[in-house]
Amino acid sequence: MADDNNQSPALDPQEALRMLDEARSRLRTVIWALHGMHQDLSALTVDDLADIEHLLTEILDNAMTPSYDAISHVLGEQSGGAVTTH
Repeated sequence: MADDNNQSPALDPQEALRMLDEARSRLRTVIWALHGMHQDLSALTVDDLADIEHLLTEILDNAMTPSYDAISHVLGEQSGGAVTTH
């Protein structure tokens, strides 16, 4: 079995930066939504929280983690541990 740390990343650095920029944009959307929700807490539902959790998990799994791994590989650093999600 091959060592995962010695394999080249699936992303090149430019693609990793593009994904990070997209993640940053999506995080701004989440922040904007949360800001609106805290203005009227009665509008906040369990489904809203579940949607936010799903969006943040998607950003982490599909943009942040692969980009972090690719950039870590370029810099010669070890990747950090996994983040626990539900």
